[in-house]
Parts: sequence; C-alpha cells; structure tokens
Amino acid sequence: MSQQPQPPSPPPPAGDTTTGPTARVARPTPAWRSRLAALWSVGQFVVALVITVAVLVHLLSEPPAKTSEAQEDRGGPEPVRVVGPFLVRVEPNTPLAAKLQTADVRPTRVTTPSLTVTGTVVASLRPGNGKSVRTGWAAIPWLRRSSDAWQFNSADVLSSFTDWQKAKADITFSTMQAARIREAALARTAAQKDVVATMVRLEAAGTETKKALAVEQALLRQYEIQEQREIYEAETAIRVAERNEAATARQLQQAGLDPALLGSVTADVDLVMADVPEGFLGRVKIGDGCEARFFGFPDQTFAGRVKSIAPVIARERRSLRVLFTVDDVNDQLRPGMFAEIGLGTDARDALLAPADGVVHVGRTDYLLVATPSQDVWRVTPVEVGELREGRLEIVKGLKPGDRVLGQGTILLKPAIVVAVGSNDFGPAAGDFK
Repeated sequence: MSQQPQPPSPPPPAGDTTTGPTARVARPTPAWRSRLAALWSVGQFVVALVITVAVLVHLLSEPPAKTSEAQEDRGGPEPVRVVGPFLVRVEPNTPLAAKLQTADVRPTRVTTPSLTVTGTVVASLRPGNGKSVRTGWAAIPWLRRSSDAWQFNSADVLSSFTDWQKAKADITFSTMQAARIREAALARTAAQKDVVATMVRLEAAGTETKKALAVEQALLRQYEIQEQREIYEAETAIRVAERNEAATARQLQQAGLDPALLGSVTADVDLVMADVPEGFLGRVKIGDGCEARFFGFPDQTFAGRVKSIAPVIARERRSLRVLFTVDDVNDQLRPGMFAEIGLGTDARDALLAPADGVVHVGRTDYLLVATPSQDVWRVTPVEVGELREGRLEIVKGLKPGDRVLGQGTILLKPAIVVAVGSNDFGPAAGDFK
C-alpha cells in the first residue's frame, strides 16, 4: 500500500533563527559592544601608524657614522678631499698619492700644427701655353683672355665665377661707354650753342628771321634734355653692373672663394678650402702658415698660407670656411682632391702638458695645477690643441712654470666633478688665463 506524502510544515515565525528543536533563539548584540569593537579597531590602526612614523623619523634623523670610525676602518684619513671651489687636496703618503705623477710646464719651440682639419682643392689655375689671345675683339684690354684657365670642383662655382667675370667686364664696358656718351653729348650741345649764338647775331643784323632763331633755340633745349637723359642712363648702367658684380662676388664668397684672390694668384698655386669649427675660430688668422697632406700624395707635404676667412658661418655645419693657397709648382693637384691640413705651422713657443693629466668633464677640459698650499691642487679649465708624443699643447689656461698632475689624474675625476660643481656648460667666467 503506497505511503501518502506529508504536507509541508509551516515556516518559522519572523525573528526565529532556530533550525532544530534544540536551537536557541539569537539575541541582538548590545550597542555598547559594537562601539567598543569599533574603538578597538581604530586604536590598533592609530598605534600602528604612530609606530611606523616613529621608525621613519628615527631612520631619517639618525646621524651618519662618525668619520673617525670610518677612517679607522679604512686605516687613515680620506686620500682625496674637496676643500673649496675648484680646489682638491690629495693626502700624502697614501696609495693614491703614490700613483700620481707631476710635471712642470715649460715653453717649447714647436713648428707642428696647432689644429688639424680636412680640406679640398676648390680651384686651380691650369697653365696654358703662356700666350694671351689678342686678336679680334680680344685685343680690347677688358676682353683680353689669358691662356691660363680656372678649373673648379663644382659646376655651380664655375657658373658663379663666369657670372662674376661677365659683371666685371660689364663694369669696364659701361664705364667706357659712359665716358664716350658724356663726351658726345657735351660736344653736340656745345655745337648747338655756337649755332644759336651765330643765329642771334644774324637775327640782330637782319639777315635771319626770328623764326629760324626760335627753331635753333628749341633744338638746343632738346639737345640739353637729351644730354641729361643719356648721361643718366649711362651712369645707371654702371651702377647696375656694379650691383651685379657685388652679387656674384658674394656668391663666390658663400662658396668659400675670395674674388680678390682669384684675380691675383698665379698658376703655380692652388686654392684649398677647409671648414673650421666655430669653437676653433680663434686659432686661425690670415697669414698663418699651414701644411697639407693629400690622400693622393701621402708622402708629400705641400706648404701654404691662410689667405682669407669667410665673412659668414655655415648654419648647417656651424663652421667657418677658410681659404688657403698651397704651392703646386709641379702641377700635381686637381680640383676636388681631399687633404689633411695642419694649421699654425709657423715656429712658436707652446706650453705642453701630459695628456694623461687632462680630464674631460661636461664640455670642458681640466688640469690640476699646484697651488701655494701644500698638497692642494686647483682644478683649472684649459683649452687644448693637438696631441704630440703623449703631450697636449695647452692653448689657454696655463702659464710657464706651472706644475701639473700627469699620470693618474683620472683617478681623481669624481673629486674633480664635485669641485667644479658639475658645471657641464663650461668654466665660469674668468677661469681662463
């Protein structure tokens, strides 16, 4: 016989959380216990925060270890210390001091270049048969052509040179034409004045009419106006030719060529141009000697002179174009050939310092120079030249008789950086002497 399903029991009343016959009825938590638990949690957070802050304050305010203890650990005083702006002291009788070497700076007579740059032959006057063309129109002085011909390293320079020559010829031609036009105009006006004067006398004598006299006077005024116009046009042509010559000469200068030099050199020299960085402009002077070693003739040295310096600086390269004349008696050089050019080969007294003593910090080179105080060295900014046999030429910053540190100076670079105050933008004003 099948068992009948029991009807579901009724739900417990609201607030009754019992699940069984033995379960107890839950009572609500008192309000003072909730407040006490919240206060306890806040108190724990505040105590933890106070402890954390106290630990941080203790760590930050704790004085560093005593110097004497650190020195005892290292077995002595600091081997190098910064004792002032641009001043460094090296303790004697230390392993570091034993690695340092000193040298005295004395004037030395040298003929080696003070600056080396790369250049190229830009113009060469190629020799001809030694005769000038003097036939036909070429017999005129301002159109006379020499058998020697200029060759350039680019077609643009050749075009500028041709335009410059034409402008010069135009000036000469315009000047000659203006003189002739002035002479002809003045002669025509003077002749007409004589005619008018004659007509005045004839009219007074009654042999000529007033009408004929008026016609000649009107013709005289016309000649005077024509004279002024012709002279003005002739002078204007001269001014236009002069402006064209100045413009083409400026184009040659921008290309690195000196127009005056092109008109004065002979076939036994060539023109060489080099780009000298803006920072080394003070080392280049017109008239300085130089020597060039061309890659095509590595065993030969060609002597030369600085002839001109460009009036403007190239914006792209931040350099200045310098023009040299190089002796080429045997006609070996050709436009476009490259060379290594040494500037400043004239005999001079130079100050040489050990290359190991120069330390580069930021954009400046420094040497440590001895001071009157024992074991104290001044960090001195210097301007260096070329390297020769382990020594650098000091262009600025030292004077004869200075004693400097040489080998081992690189070990003092951290102290040097601190002494100069991390001045990465060069020395302070007045540091160069």
